[in-house]
Amino acid sequence: MTFPNGPAAAALGARKLGASKADTALVGQLQERCGGELKKGVLHASHGEARFRVRILPKGQGFLVSVVCHPAGRFHVTRKSGLDRWMEGFVPALQLKTRDTRFDRDFNVRTRDLRLTSDLLTRPPNLAALRALFDRGVQVVHLDGNRIKTTITRRALGAQPAAEDILALVEQLAVITGAIATIATGGSYRPAPKHDPALVISWTSLGVLGLLGFVMVLAGAIEYTPVLPSRFLVPCALFGLPTIAPVIFALALAVQHRTSPYALLRGLALLACFVVPLFVSGSLLLTNGMLDDSPAEEHVVPVLGKSARKNKNEMKYSAGLASWWTEGDTRWLQVSRQTYDRITPNESHMRVQAHAGRLGHEWIESYALEE
Repeated sequence: MTFPNGPAAAALGARKLGASKADTALVGQLQERCGGELKKGVLHASHGEARFRVRILPKGQGFLVSVVCHPAGRFHVTRKSGLDRWMEGFVPALQLKTRDTRFDRDFNVRTRDLRLTSDLLTRPPNLAALRALFDRGVQVVHLDGNRIKTTITRRALGAQPAAEDILALVEQLAVITGAIATIATGGSYRPAPKHDPALVISWTSLGVLGLLGFVMVLAGAIEYTPVLPSRFLVPCALFGLPTIAPVIFALALAVQHRTSPYALLRGLALLACFVVPLFVSGSLLLTNGMLDDSPAEEHVVPVLGKSARKNKNEMKYSAGLASWWTEGDTRWLQVSRQTYDRITPNESHMRVQAHAGRLGHEWIESYALEE
């Protein structure tokens, strides 16, 4: 959907795309000042020598403002949080020094194009342009190949945002894009690869580890069903917690060449906190069953009850067995429809074959309804 030629048409397009009255007025002002056209909720226009875009973010979140840039590389600038400052003392991260201690103290810079970013951020005019953007309420400045982007909230612009507010951002971004073009066309700059191998390996390794852990837990629970699942799997997961520390340390080493990778490392660490205990639990569950060479013990126990419930579009049937390990306890096992129909609570009995377990946790090999 495209609305060119005039502020009235652009404003009409904004209304049809569900924009608020204030956003509609802003689009009309920008179109009147800068020309351009509205395509799929994005205004494409020019201001001076800068070609820019303004996207209205959904649900009144604000605006995404971007300026076309020489295809030079990638970096990401945000304000430091308290957690970022705390992590600086523990994470082996390469610190980008800009010769401006206030900027280094206040901002995170994450990049794979270290040379480009270092050359850019050691020049006072570029630092001043970046700081001016954040002083205006920008949340992030992100260079992504051929476009440098900012996000600014509605709260920062006020209830009635004006075209001058957006054009001021465009002017500050144009200062940075001009500096990037100068550096990138200087002849000595070589862009970093699009995909960071260390990052790809880190995420892939955690993904594979999590998938293996899930498969092992599922297979172990079906093939070597623990008599007391919670008393086995919970200690297994807790046993895996200390393993998280060396995994996170290895991830930190893998991404240490990135400047200030704290947000990245927090995401990796959060995933590791779930994946590592899952993998350890699956490994111990299979070890307890696969390496168990103890003889099977038979237990004939009464069936105390039965249960049928619908799980999505499938019925699940269970039988409640009297415990042979704890008086007054009941162990529910999933059974077939045929077995379920033959069970008479408090009269039927089930023959269970169980093994002691390699790690000392009893598991069930098979069970059958006594005739």
